[in-house]
Amino acid sequence: MALFEKALKATVMTTELFIRADVSKKVLYECLEIAREFERTYSAYKEDSLLSKINQASGVRSVTCSDEELEIFKIALEMAEISKGAFDPTIGALTQGLYGFGTQNPKIPNKTELLNSKTLVNYRFMQIDKNEVYLKRKGMKLDLGAIGKGFVADKIIKHLLNKNATRALVSVGGEICSFGKKYNIAIRDPFSGNNIGVIKSSKRVLSISTSGDYERFIGSKENHHILDNLSAKSNHYYSSVTIIKNGADATTLDGVATIVFNASRNKLTEIAQKFGVAIIAITPHKEILFENFSNIDIESFELHPFKS
Repeated sequence: MALFEKALKATVMTTELFIRADVSKKVLYECLEIAREFERTYSAYKEDSLLSKINQASGVRSVTCSDEELEIFKIALEMAEISKGAFDPTIGALTQGLYGFGTQNPKIPNKTELLNSKTLVNYRFMQIDKNEVYLKRKGMKLDLGAIGKGFVADKIIKHLLNKNATRALVSVGGEICSFGKKYNIAIRDPFSGNNIGVIKSSKRVLSISTSGDYERFIGSKENHHILDNLSAKSNHYYSSVTIIKNGADATTLDGVATIVFNASRNKLTEIAQKFGVAIIAITPHKEILFENFSNIDIESFELHPFKS
């Protein structure tokens, strides 16, 4: 008996959503609605979103959330605590407020602006009390962009499993989850836009997250969007990082990609072990670094090295 999969492609959260699964069109559109609902609730660029209301109330009052709405805030704060701020959801004062990534007026700030805005980035001033979220300093802003796409990918995978899908591939930007089939998942060359390698997944659930300096920047890749919360600037340890983990956990991988991007190579082993992930990091000098790769359950990995 032939096996068929249906597919859906759409633009959501300013990125491409792609789903391929053995489910009905109705279920695919339910998955699309999951992504759209996330955007309506957590977009920093929609004035009526829950996230915007929390940002607007910073230093003034707390905002009440439902248990479901609170989930991602709890995950974000927990990741900030585990990483000691290497991942920080209060980075919005820099990403949105100062640099203006995702707005009509992006800019490269001066030193005085950087110093002033840096004081508003500190996860310790994000408070979750029962069902209320409060940013303690006026002008603070949450930005969930570093885990939002992964969170949506996980939600969609969970929904597909609940709808009895036996195989699926979900991609939300660079956040990918798959199960039930051996899918070929390409790793992008950050310099040419072609592929540098291909991961063939096993049939078990697998999560992959990729971030690069080529995704969003102001003027040039020297001013890319993955900011270091300590310096308030872009680091250039890597041109791209790919994080891989067994199971459906794209949310964590999305955040770990940011942590790795701002970490020197001597910290990669510690990060890989702490989060139970594999890391493929490509430096600006086209050096490829691997950490913990042997622990990942994949069918095969084919790499095309850079030409000298």
